[in-house]
Amino acid sequence: MPPNIAIVSDAKSCQDKAQSLAHKLKLPLVETDDKRYQFHLAVMPEHLELRKIAIKTKPIYVDFLSGKLSYRAKHGGGRKQLLARAVNVKGKPLPTVLDATSGFGTDAFVLASLGCEVLMLERSPIIGALLQDGLDRLRESRKFNELKLDLIITDACDYLEQIIQTKQLAFDVIYLDPMYPERSNSALGKNTLRVLRELVGDDMDADALLPLAIQAAKKRVVVKRPKHAPFLCKQKPDIIYTSGNSSRFDVYE
Repeated sequence: MPPNIAIVSDAKSCQDKAQSLAHKLKLPLVETDDKRYQFHLAVMPEHLELRKIAIKTKPIYVDFLSGKLSYRAKHGGGRKQLLARAVNVKGKPLPTVLDATSGFGTDAFVLASLGCEVLMLERSPIIGALLQDGLDRLRESRKFNELKLDLIITDACDYLEQIIQTKQLAFDVIYLDPMYPERSNSALGKNTLRVLRELVGDDMDADALLPLAIQAAKKRVVVKRPKHAPFLCKQKPDIIYTSGNSSRFDVYE
């Protein structure tokens, strides 16, 4: 757990929740004007948000109900978009998906909106807390109460190794979107991506995920990469989905 982050709360009504979160994450609970820490994880009445103290950036929080994300889920191309084609979202039954590097869950939410049953994994307790907060608020909305979207905060390599050892291959597709060191363009935005990288670092063990995912997936592994990035493990995929945008999807069957 990073030592440069603390829990804060601006509202008296959130003090109990802030104290509970501090205990769960084993982080100090401090006043909002405490400048000893690089980041504050702020418990707000509306949501949980991450703040970078030293520079002026917008707070970071997960909002599956935002207009932008809801619009993408509805009008982003449906089953014809590259993500859906790579995961093979067509016909019935729809594939079950393990998003092993969920981050803020954007792609997982889109897949769930298309009808897939999706389990997200996130190993960072901080990002996991933000993601769980967004998921809790999503579940309170009748608009999205039929989505099959869940979260486990755990290390993906450990989880995949457990699947392999028990031979319980429960997921048709395993989806990987590791944070790439040289990535300059992201759906999260440059400032948000910079703050997240500063907090949790790059996924330097991304190559270790691919062989485990190939063993653990029932049908295919889908890897999202910057368009000109090298293949994970230098392993050429069976199928590549790409277009004029900044990303591609490598499929291993």
